[in-house]
Amino acid sequence: MSFVLRLVRRMATLPGLRRLTRVDALMRVSLSLRSSLVQQPWRFVWNELRPDKRVTATYHLKESGVAITIRHKSPDILILDEMFSQHEYRFPDTVLSRLAERKAGPLQVADIGANIGLFGAWVLGLFPDAEIVAFEPDPANVAMHRRTIENNGRAATWRLLEVGAMTQAGPIRFATGSFATSHVARGDEGGIKVDGVDVFPLVADSDLVKIDIEGAEWPILQDPRFGDLGADAVVLEYHPEGSPEPDPARAAGALLSKARFDVIAHHPKDNGTGVLWAVRSSS
Repeated sequence: MSFVLRLVRRMATLPGLRRLTRVDALMRVSLSLRSSLVQQPWRFVWNELRPDKRVTATYHLKESGVAITIRHKSPDILILDEMFSQHEYRFPDTVLSRLAERKAGPLQVADIGANIGLFGAWVLGLFPDAEIVAFEPDPANVAMHRRTIENNGRAATWRLLEVGAMTQAGPIRFATGSFATSHVARGDEGGIKVDGVDVFPLVADSDLVKIDIEGAEWPILQDPRFGDLGADAVVLEYHPEGSPEPDPARAAGALLSKARFDVIAHHPKDNGTGVLWAVRSSS
């Protein structure tokens, strides 16, 4: 099944076939192939292809057994694919080595822009005793995330804060309903009022900090306190929105370097975003 999934993904990038991805029925079949990632593949296929309304379901990942909760017929399936099939957040060996050298005790992880909890599930597959603090302001995403925490029995060690991660506390306007791309409202864009928190005191002792907040990362990266974090490693998804210069990858790399982090891996995407992995500079 994984071979078929890779073949379909490759074919979908070909100019003559790309327009077929706009056909809903064909798209549903393609997405149903992600069933190879879970221990309940036939239930996954049925829930993705069934003709009635969208359903929410819980599965166990095939490789780790960690429970996840997703909304079928939604972008959740694409994020599942990115995380567990394309391995967009695969830990570089340098990061694994650096985390192995840290002080004893459970790995402390901050998940800023936590969506439905798939990064947390990825972390638990690698570090089963990890302790996670997650930040997610979209109520619909929060509901899925809480179910994932509960289904893994991790309420004591996986804390989810329904807030926006900012550089100072205060209410913010948040554009919800876009699944993984919900974001702080821009300009006159509509949104709901959510609580924003000063994220720095809450992640000061984290060993690993992950940031993916759809353009709201730039004030955090530019804050002088970013360089004072105790983190051994940072994984950042940068976005063009809000970038201080035309090249967001260059801007993100420069800000990480200024904060005394060395970029050791870069995975750019076609849409101008990308993922950077960085470790605390030893010099």
